Amino acid sequence: MADKWRNVEHRQRKKADFLKNCGKLYGYGGRIDKMQEEEFDRLKGMVYLDHTGTTHYAQSQLDAYMKDLQTNVYGNPHTRSASSRLTTDTIDQLRFRILQHFNTSIEHHSVIFTSGCTGALKLLAESFTWEDGSIFSYLEDNHTSVLGVREVAVKEGAKIMCVLEQELLGCSNGKGSPQSKTITAEKNSSIENCTANNSIPSHFPGKTHKESERSNSVNATSTSGRQSHLFAYAAMCNFSGRKFPLDWCRKIKRKQFSLCEESEGKWYTCLDAASYVSTNPLDLSSCEADFVTLSFYKIFGFPTGLGALIVRKDAEDNLRKTYFGGGTALAVTSNGRFYVPRPILHDRFEDGTLPFLDIIALRHGFDTLEKLTGGMLQVSQHTFSLAQYVYLQLTSLTHHNGQPVAVVYADTDFDDITTQGAIVNFNLLRANGDFVGYSEVDKLAALHDIHLRTGCFCNSGACSRHLGLSNQQIRENYQAGHVCGDDKDLISGQPTGSVRISFGYMSTFEDAQFFLDFVQECFVEKSPKTTGAVNGQNGQYCNKGLTSKVNVQCTNEGLDIEDDKKGTEEDTSSIFPKTSATLQSSGLKHGRKDQADGPQEDHRDSFKKEIEEKSSKGQGLDSSYQSLAVRDSERNVPQSTWRKEKPTEIRELKDPVQRYLTNIFLYPVKSCGAFEVKSWQLSARGLMYDREWMVVNESGVCLSQKREPKLCLVRPAIYLTEGVLQLSAEGMKPLDVPLNAAKIGDVEASMCQSKVCGDRITGLDCGNEAADWLTIFLGRPCRLVRQNPDSDRDCKVNRDGGNSADGKFSLSLANESQYLLISRPSLRELQQQITANSNMAIPTEDLVLRFRGNLVIDSGQPFEEDDWSELMIGQQQFQSRGLCSRCQMVCLDQATAQRSKEPLMTLLRVRGKKVPFGIHLVHNMADTQPCCIQVGDEVTPVTMATV
Repeated sequence: MADKWRNVEHRQRKKADFLKNCGKLYGYGGRIDKMQEEEFDRLKGMVYLDHTGTTHYAQSQLDAYMKDLQTNVYGNPHTRSASSRLTTDTIDQLRFRILQHFNTSIEHHSVIFTSGCTGALKLLAESFTWEDGSIFSYLEDNHTSVLGVREVAVKEGAKIMCVLEQELLGCSNGKGSPQSKTITAEKNSSIENCTANNSIPSHFPGKTHKESERSNSVNATSTSGRQSHLFAYAAMCNFSGRKFPLDWCRKIKRKQFSLCEESEGKWYTCLDAASYVSTNPLDLSSCEADFVTLSFYKIFGFPTGLGALIVRKDAEDNLRKTYFGGGTALAVTSNGRFYVPRPILHDRFEDGTLPFLDIIALRHGFDTLEKLTGGMLQVSQHTFSLAQYVYLQLTSLTHHNGQPVAVVYADTDFDDITTQGAIVNFNLLRANGDFVGYSEVDKLAALHDIHLRTGCFCNSGACSRHLGLSNQQIRENYQAGHVCGDDKDLISGQPTGSVRISFGYMSTFEDAQFFLDFVQECFVEKSPKTTGAVNGQNGQYCNKGLTSKVNVQCTNEGLDIEDDKKGTEEDTSSIFPKTSATLQSSGLKHGRKDQADGPQEDHRDSFKKEIEEKSSKGQGLDSSYQSLAVRDSERNVPQSTWRKEKPTEIRELKDPVQRYLTNIFLYPVKSCGAFEVKSWQLSARGLMYDREWMVVNESGVCLSQKREPKLCLVRPAIYLTEGVLQLSAEGMKPLDVPLNAAKIGDVEASMCQSKVCGDRITGLDCGNEAADWLTIFLGRPCRLVRQNPDSDRDCKVNRDGGNSADGKFSLSLANESQYLLISRPSLRELQQQITANSNMAIPTEDLVLRFRGNLVIDSGQPFEEDDWSELMIGQQQFQSRGLCSRCQMVCLDQATAQRSKEPLMTLLRVRGKKVPFGIHLVHNMADTQPCCIQVGDEVTPVTMATV
């Protein structure tokens, strides 16, 4: 990150300019900085910009809540004890407080507690009085949870209609005749065919509803004329931040839109207020919404899993209930169908015992919010000022050629607080006009500890409208493998989603400016020489290697690399000592001088000679590795099982270059330090004992260096003769863990479960001694778990980069494949690019450790391994399963646990959004006889067929 990102003078200058224009709206009268320091210290060092997803709770809010629980005794509200009455009375008071917050009272509205906004919408869908002839209409810009209502409505015989804002307004009285509102998309391209499963592809594993065969003509004549109809829309779009008029509720109910004018029956309105109320005041004394849905964590962060359906009194009779649970009945019989519901709406609809302790927490949320901000009007002003500032700055950014850096998806110009909320949604552009995929932005943001959100945000209507995606394109994207929540951000160069930032009541100017500086430093191309895009291929990486004369996007005014030799290890010997301090400080016992710098032919011969001499004498490579040596005569070489049916379909490289294996690393404990060996046995899951253990937290969740960087400072070693895994770390006495999986000392190992990359795995707990050791070193409760020998996982990747679960190759606790191979020529090429782009010097051996490969090879061309389909290492044959996509873990110095921005920044720029580096390998054990590989083995690649 450029120095100015943290430069106080730069920040103060920008802030002074901002306050001149927005000082009256921003900061709660100058209290924001003190609030951040006292209430949100845990956010220090990060930039949190996903407040529409969830905002954060204040420290005093938690303190008050905990004091409440420590002081009072709350009982189940369904009993009549003193503690129960306290709970009931407190909950009743909170209903008053909630309604007061929205400027209404129990005389006009009722509060039904739900699990959240989605739970409230589901309850409304299942309770609304649908019947044949009813209409459910909704604005296209709606959350998925609103769209789900249509399935219930259709099942009950209702017709459904999706409308655009301009269609709704264009159909209002006095503004022209209404359009034809038939449901079929063929008759009106803006109206979606919303029968129960129309939009689900034919191969989707589900059955269609019988109701989908009903006629869906909205113009069908009603027979009764007494139907109830429902119109649903969001008070604020969670995609763009557009605030929709609240008086639509009144107009809909009075049939002032042609949408509802010609329909018989009564119209009701549902206002999805989840996004709106997080930063805006909602006045239900003037808004005539019949049903309002919301989640409380959106407002003040805690508690989660709690929301409400607020019902207008004159709409209560339009809700009917079928299921009834505990506490909702006045009288009920078991033998028969006698049931008398409670007369009060919330008593009738809140089944079972409420989450009363969570509800009690609401008081402290409202109190704290009012104390810190002065009210929702001030929150709205504060957050809008930040969003407006980002919008204006972002839309003014241009590349060297005048092309815009960003396209912002908005329906306003951010000039009116009544029409625009604190959300900025955008995609970034390169100087040539190509889109930057949101996945690339997300990875770089994570690298800089910026928390934002990408995708379509569960609002497919707004997403498709702003991105220009038709329903057919969405279906085609799904057929191409894109699903909600994945990282397939560009298909045929067009975005499938976008980037969203949003502000909360505790957001600061520094958050906004830091984000803007991030965009400017990482994505603005300063000159024609800084290309930004990779070969102009919309993020498709070039797998033929990096040419050192190609200058990638950087902020150093185009540092040129005019000499192909510049940046090589030979030319940087004064910068990178040959003795490889990184390997020594990492505790790797075989960090050799010749290994560290990539051995030449004589080095390779000396490796083999040393191994042969010591192996013939029954010695290890040194005193620490006596049990690791394997004699050449004992190396069993299985016959390959990968012979093609047509041998002509593959060809061996006719290349005079000799490639060889320079390093073998295994990582006995997942995400912990590397253990380097010269010779090692292969197993059915990879290198023997590679990633066979993992560290889990107190909840049983597997820890990685992303969550706990200090894991890399734990140094594992395997001693076969002693039969132990030894863990060591600075300041800690070495810990020996038995390799015998059946017993941990004299105590039977206990079974436990965890997940690795989505796979549920069964493990063996390694006991309290190991748990205590890790807990002390890491400073958090955790345990050591070993993979159960009977717990199998399948290799996760194939040559095409997709998932593969063919069951042919077993997997340890590794993420995706049995082996990971990296190439030193590729590392050296990357090293040149890093030096050119960021002036950051990372020694080669440091890079080797950061990429955490099992097998490191030398000689050959940079990135030629990308195209290999199979290769021989010594006499063992391996199959490539494609490229390894990298994440921010490669930015962690494995010797110090300190983070940097490289090498991920450069990888993203020169290799594209998938940031590939290294290849996944699998090895098929032909029989049960042991086989091994060793440093110095020749590497012979095979390419994919060209015919």
